[in-house]
This record gives sequence, structure tokens and C-alpha cells, in this order.
Amino acid sequence: MPSALQKNLKMSNSVDCEITIRPAIPEDIPGILEMVLELAEFEKLADQVVATKEDYEESLFGAVPVAEALVAEEKNGFVGYAIFFSTFSTFIGRAGIWLEDLYVRPEFRKRGIGKKMLQEVGSIARERNAGRYEWCVLDWNQNAIDLYEYVGGEILDEWRIVRLNRDTLDVLPEK
Repeated sequence: MPSALQKNLKMSNSVDCEITIRPAIPEDIPGILEMVLELAEFEKLADQVVATKEDYEESLFGAVPVAEALVAEEKNGFVGYAIFFSTFSTFIGRAGIWLEDLYVRPEFRKRGIGKKMLQEVGSIARERNAGRYEWCVLDWNQNAIDLYEYVGGEILDEWRIVRLNRDTLDVLPEK
């Protein structure tokens, strides 16, 4: 019996195609990186992509993996990916899952693939008894916002992301 992550999914469209969502393997990294660059272009952040194949090998499949990935594919190649990792909530006292990226290539959007990938990561969260399943969305990405609200996601307007990048970490005051 296939695992929850290795199901073949029949997506409806004018041209039916069979989509498989499965855990990523090391050989998938070049394809994932290609899609990461596509996402960065879409988000107008391509200048911020510095990740290498080696970074992904270490982060996803190294001695201490810090993230996991799913890929969605059809017979001609990858159509999307999801990258996620564990978080912790002090209020709930449990680990959660943070969805870092969910990307579906433009020509495959509006076919239910993004929704199915959200569900697959959600299944992992349920299996792990996660206290939360969270992610961010850009305020101008209305298609994504619509999908997230459709599946029951709550947009938390009162929270703001705070970030220290590598350069600011290096000069973070010690006092």
C-alpha cells in the first residue's frame, strides 16, 4: 500500500495528467533548485538566491537534516515542490511544521496541485501530532491568499516577520 506521500493523483484539466507527490530524494535537488529560482523570480527576489546544490544536500539529506521536501511530478518532470521544517511552540508545548515554500509551476496552477501539497504536508503534521502548521504569504499574492483562506488558513495580520540576515548576524551586538 503506498504511503500518504506516494499516491498518484488524478488532477482534472483540459488535458488530464497524472501527478505524483512524493518525498524528495538527493537526485531531485537540481530540479528543486530550478523551481526555487522560478519562485524567486515570481516573488521579485532572485537577487537573494545564494543556495547551492551542496547547501540543499546538507540541509535536506545531511547528517542532521534541518528541512524536508516533497516534489510533485508528472511524466515530463517536476511541476512543484514544498519545503518544510519543524518548529516549536512554547505556548502549546509541541513541535509544529513551518511550510517554507510551496511552489507550483505556472502552467500547472489552478489544477488542485497546490491544495494537494498543502494537504500532504498537513498529513505529516497530523501524523507527528504537530501543535501548529504555519507559513507566510506575500501580501500581494492574492491567488495564494485565496487558496490559503479556502483551505481554512487564518491570515495573522497582527504578526510581523523579523529577520537578521547573515551580515547582520555577524555584527549582532553582544551586549
